[in-house]
Amino acid sequence: MESESGAYHKLADPTPLDKIDRLFACNVGSQIALPQLVVVGDQSSGKSSVLEGLTKLPFPRDSGLCTRFASQITFRRAEEKIITVSIIPGADSDLEHAEHVHSWGIVDLPELSRRVFANIMAEVNEVMGLIDSQDAYCKTFSTDVLRIEVCGPHEDHLSIIDVPGIFKNTTSGITTKEDIQLVRNMVQGYMDNPRSVMLTIVPANVDIATQEILEMAKEVDPDGERTIGVLTKPDLVDKGAETKVIDLIEGKKSSWKMGWSLVRNPGEQDFDDGTQDRDKTEENFFRSKSPWNTIDGDKVGINSLRARLQEILTMHIRREFLHVKSEISKALARKKDKLESLGPERDSTESQRKYLLDIITKVQHISFLALASDYGGNDIFDREPSTKLPTILVNRNDRFSEDMEHWGHRYGFISDADGEDEKEEVKTVTKVDSEEVKDEDQSQPRARGEDASEEEDKGPTSRFIKDPEGLEGILPPPHQQLFNVLSEHTF
Repeated sequence: MESESGAYHKLADPTPLDKIDRLFACNVGSQIALPQLVVVGDQSSGKSSVLEGLTKLPFPRDSGLCTRFASQITFRRAEEKIITVSIIPGADSDLEHAEHVHSWGIVDLPELSRRVFANIMAEVNEVMGLIDSQDAYCKTFSTDVLRIEVCGPHEDHLSIIDVPGIFKNTTSGITTKEDIQLVRNMVQGYMDNPRSVMLTIVPANVDIATQEILEMAKEVDPDGERTIGVLTKPDLVDKGAETKVIDLIEGKKSSWKMGWSLVRNPGEQDFDDGTQDRDKTEENFFRSKSPWNTIDGDKVGINSLRARLQEILTMHIRREFLHVKSEISKALARKKDKLESLGPERDSTESQRKYLLDIITKVQHISFLALASDYGGNDIFDREPSTKLPTILVNRNDRFSEDMEHWGHRYGFISDADGEDEKEEVKTVTKVDSEEVKDEDQSQPRARGEDASEEEDKGPTSRFIKDPEGLEGILPPPHQQLFNVLSEHTF
């Protein structure tokens, strides 16, 4: 993607852009949302032609499915012309598959002609394990990412991610209903990234209200803050319907803050004629064809779109870079803390024994501090209150005393001096009154002994006992509540 006349748009310091690209190459995007430009659309939207126009790469033309996996195309300024091709394993890849795709790659490629590109794509399909025949055991789509990096002295910095086009109908022997959902989920995953700028490709000759990709974009970006619309196929718009397209391009019928652009992709006839220049053909179309020649030149043509995307992506990365850096730093800190918590490497019997001995020593020290009520000797007592053993024991004894006072008896005993006539002298210390304890806490009724006689329940609420030896026959056996109190305190 060389700049016209070798001009380089110095939009910003390329350092943040290069760092984001390197983070992608390290597969950091599977852990942290990275700022990116994603091209989305359905299979018949002209998405591949737009991508080829933006990147100037000769994507293979195939009558079947063209895109079965995501592709990241990155352009970077460098002294020498170098093309590197590699594969980033998908987030759901197992270790064996990840190592397999990591081991494949092409470096120092001098050029990328259509024939060379086609051979590379065929090899990539094989490495990813994709279908190239009627083999029912192979998959049709992959979550792996093809990464193409183009460096050169005339390259403008731009990074684009192309994902498979969504589709609704299956192709016999190639795609299934499961593939429809798989691709939709893949595209949705890229669109869900809050740092993704979505380049939505839609044909101009259809009713945009029926386009599923626009509904998906609206769900994740209702305010249109990170969505760019691109209309294709203006040469196929019915006569009289051009006004609706122009109104959309000029922002009269759209609330998207980044607006819309209009491009004219080459048709089959243009491809057959090898002498045709894609950009010049498009430029002549928008200059000479009415009413398209009335639209502002900044909103039509692939070159204008490329310049807009470079500026948008640069500003977007500049805005998000510090947030990404902060998230990475926090993630690294968490991982380092987790790694340090495992302790040093223990690759020998001696180091393993020392590790266990250190644990035992620490436990003994904490136990000694706990028994001595020295809670300031270790911060574990602040983090884990359950380790304050003496405090727990004292609290439990206090609670047991309160529980026994309230729940541990069936009858309460008072002397004659506590009766109505407090002035009457106590004539004998053996004479006591028995008063049955009434339940004062209605919210927590006290259990009564099941062995109490029917006459006892119907009798008076207090009894005077002349013979203390008769207590054993009158009092019922310990009831369940008392047993619960004792059990709780004991265990």
